[in-house]
Amino acid sequence: MKNEKTWDWQILKKEIPINEWQERFNWIEEPCVSPDGEKIASIVNTDDAEFSVCVNGETWEETYEKAWSMRFAPDGKLVALVSNDEEWTISVNGSSWETMFDYIWDLKITSKGSFIGAAVQKDGEYGMVVNDTIWDNLYANISGVVLSEQGTSAAIVQVTPMGQGDIEGFSAGIFSAAVNGINQPEKFMNIWDISFDSQGKQVAYSIRKNRTDYSLMNNNDLWDKNFQFVWQPQFIEKDSSLVAPVRLAGKWTLFKDGNPFWKKNYNQLWKVTVHNDSGKIAAIVSDAFGKWTVSENDKIWNFHCDTMISDLFYSDNGDSLVAVFKNKGYWDVAVNGKPWNIKADKLWSPIISPDNTILAARMEKNGKYQLIVNGKVYKEHFDMIFEPKISPESDKILLKALKNGVYSRQILTLDNIL
Repeated sequence: MKNEKTWDWQILKKEIPINEWQERFNWIEEPCVSPDGEKIASIVNTDDAEFSVCVNGETWEETYEKAWSMRFAPDGKLVALVSNDEEWTISVNGSSWETMFDYIWDLKITSKGSFIGAAVQKDGEYGMVVNDTIWDNLYANISGVVLSEQGTSAAIVQVTPMGQGDIEGFSAGIFSAAVNGINQPEKFMNIWDISFDSQGKQVAYSIRKNRTDYSLMNNNDLWDKNFQFVWQPQFIEKDSSLVAPVRLAGKWTLFKDGNPFWKKNYNQLWKVTVHNDSGKIAAIVSDAFGKWTVSENDKIWNFHCDTMISDLFYSDNGDSLVAVFKNKGYWDVAVNGKPWNIKADKLWSPIISPDNTILAARMEKNGKYQLIVNGKVYKEHFDMIFEPKISPESDKILLKALKNGVYSRQILTLDNIL
């Protein structure tokens, strides 16, 4: 990731007019903004069946028949899926990869921007490409692609052909997990939710063994216990153990290495989040019909919502557990079980400062976009807000927003907001 200390945290405001783009091009697609806020970019239609990318008013030299799924990587690279001559590839800062494909989708970028990957189709078969290198082995089908921070790639692949109505063949198992293109020896009726350990070496995933039995695979080891259903596993304790939500006797609980871990049973338990340094484990749970809350180390928050909890994550130091939830038709944030009570129409996940004192998020309310910091709403409204950033010293916020056809990069001090 680009060193945020080198970003410009001094100039209070920079502006780039983009309303004139509408006159220069046939149409422009929804813009994206670089992490440091210095660049705004859109896919633009320049002619019939001709597209390019406009960055701060300057277009890439190369044009494409089609372009989509564009976004900035965390290190500032601008990445898009592009097509020419009915072949697809990935373009990075306007330079296309050498390898071409019949189709490409599900773009993945690691948190530091070091690795870029996607699912691809080539000559009627499917696999993954990572940093312009395609898997050596391709398959009849692919889904659930994942990319580790170290560049290890994995996906669910079909390894056994199956004719129409071949129930026996399907029951015998036709899917396997492929890691870097090499499929694991075990085959199952279904596989989903592949997870890597923190080093990108171990892999675990949920499996369906037969019509009624589900279980977990940890590398090549199958848990002995059968379950009614299972959700995505997570590695814990420095990658030495595996936990997963499982359903038994109509209730959900958390298992560890094939054995009961949490004591409580829930109507639902999923989206496990782990803070390895502190040993904390949390999950989204339902402990009453139509009610959602959070359980941390098997202890339930004194808080419920009636619709859903969409995101759950820890701060870097583990002191804050943040949930994004919807209740009574509105979106909100709860930190360690305490809601902000902002009642947004739409809400994006907050970011947390390095010292854990600032939480900033963007929301939409009544058709306008606003910045929220520690539950307080910044006074100014915008037509769009992009993900904010907090300074390394945790004393300033980088606000990136559109208003009246002008993109602005603003540096706000906490005094301006709080």
